[in-house]
Amino acid sequence: MGLKNWQGQGPNYVPAYQASGTPYVTSSGDMSVTATPERVRFPYVTRWVQVTNTSDNPLRVGFSANGINGVGGSVSGSYHETSSPADDQNYFILSGALGNAPSTLRLELRCKEMYFRRHSGVNTGFSLIAGLTGISHNQFPVLTGSAGFQGIG
Repeated sequence: MGLKNWQGQGPNYVPAYQASGTPYVTSSGDMSVTATPERVRFPYVTRWVQVTNTSDNPLRVGFSANGINGVGGSVSGSYHETSSPADDQNYFILSGALGNAPSTLRLELRCKEMYFRRHSGVNTGFSLIAGLTGISHNQFPVLTGSAGFQGIG
């Protein structure tokens, strides 16, 4: 019964989310986010995140490449022929505002990566701050609709 059998902190290890997070900050260039999804992979699972749109143009924020591209699965669980393409848009939009960098509140989310892309035809930018746990990103599952995570894409 030595430490060699200890598995370490896993994604459901509650004390890791009770402690203050280790800071993680990154930003894109002012207008470098294009129609190609930009992935930010965290070295550890997040405890919380906050995103700021650093441009005047809308920014998509999501948790998978399919979701942010609007080709994710329907979140209603009842897809039918008349469903709207909006049913498959598994992202949220952080609007741009002249001289008024809009940001999210602190989102209490645990994830290992986030995706960003422009929403309209004009490039945009972002800043991201997160509080990290001590849980390695490779201990956390891949968030994807095909694995049953509805609303991810």
